[in-house]
Amino acid sequence: MTMLAHNTRTRKLVAAVVAAVAVVAAGLSAPTPAQAQSGNVVTFGDSYTSSPDEWLNGMLASPLPTPPPPADYPMTAGCLQSPYNWPRQLADKTGLEVDDWSCTAQNTAGMLGRIDHAIEEGVITPSTRAVIFSVGGNDFTPAMQNQGPLVSSTGTLQAQHAQQMRQAADKVRSVAPGAQLVVSGYPQVTNGYAMCFVHLIPNLPLGVPLPGAYAEQMIRDMQRQGAAAAGMDFVDNYALTAGHDTCSRDDDQRYVSGIVDFTSPAYEMAVHPTNLGHAAIAAHNARALGFTDVTDEAPEWAQSASMSSALSSTASSGSSAPMSSGSS
Repeated sequence: MTMLAHNTRTRKLVAAVVAAVAVVAAGLSAPTPAQAQSGNVVTFGDSYTSSPDEWLNGMLASPLPTPPPPADYPMTAGCLQSPYNWPRQLADKTGLEVDDWSCTAQNTAGMLGRIDHAIEEGVITPSTRAVIFSVGGNDFTPAMQNQGPLVSSTGTLQAQHAQQMRQAADKVRSVAPGAQLVVSGYPQVTNGYAMCFVHLIPNLPLGVPLPGAYAEQMIRDMQRQGAAAAGMDFVDNYALTAGHDTCSRDDDQRYVSGIVDFTSPAYEMAVHPTNLGHAAIAAHNARALGFTDVTDEAPEWAQSASMSSALSSTASSGSSAPMSSGSS
């Protein structure tokens, strides 16, 4: 009986030790959202990332004398950014320090200079955990090509984008060789054959025919190819946001706003991600970084805007949205 009792106690002790080791291992391998994590994340992108208040951004870009934006409105290196955009929601969902260097009208060539600037400012360092890029859409816009070579061929643009993404990767890896590099794709904007600009009647979006599937697939392929060429991970937000486009008949689940829009979730910029859309993109990018226990829902502070319009930020100026450490 004594030997049996001894063996029983031994088995219980071994089981307890194994269980403790398993708990510790699980804690090491699965990051817990909303808890402080080591190493910052740096984000680069165009207006589908920055998405600043449309009126404030217009005044900042105006050649006419205009009042400056509010001192507490996020801005990094001269570029305004929504307090509800996906980089800030990524910080909220993961507990990571996120430095947002996105900028409205950014194209891939112009982004290279901002990467240099971020490195000079000590934002990208050997301890940087990840860098996320979301650019390419403006590469197809003639007005934006003054930041790089003027080309008209889609194939040439895609090859140029891939080359520039390799340059971006080289710049980051020269400083942060261990950082995870991620390309965050664009969300679905059209339903494939139309874009819905008008949202006046609940759950009845109105729009015009548009070959959206062709255009969006072209940009999606370019981003995917650029990521592969540079050895980066690719987050296919187009596929992950399917059915939440401007023509979604469920107002509460629309990820991209219209132009005349009074029914979509709150947003800062017309025909850009709603705050809910930014939440979904943040969640998809968080999962790419290894945070599996996150939801696509927007936190309460990102739903606090009292109107669905480009003025939503001023209507909710009391929001407690987390500010990127790169904001100044």
